[in-house]
Amino acid sequence: MKFKAFSTAFAALSLVAAPTIAAAAPVATPLTQPASESVDGDNALVGGGLIVALFAAVAVVVGIVIVASDDNDSPNSP
Repeated sequence: MKFKAFSTAFAALSLVAAPTIAAAAPVATPLTQPASESVDGDNALVGGGLIVALFAAVAVVVGIVIVASDDNDSPNSP
């Protein structure tokens, strides 16, 4: 019985302590932050991101059509 109470208390303590420790972490200084760079020309993500988004949308629509076009209307139970 003591183990259950100990594990419950430890779980509650970890749920409280984790965000508190994360909030107390030091803020990154400009020396530790990555340099800001602009991306121009062929390296821009606009074209690639649009293609991936369209491919994902088509995959979702195809999946819905496949699931909805089940012609087997008979029940599985006898």
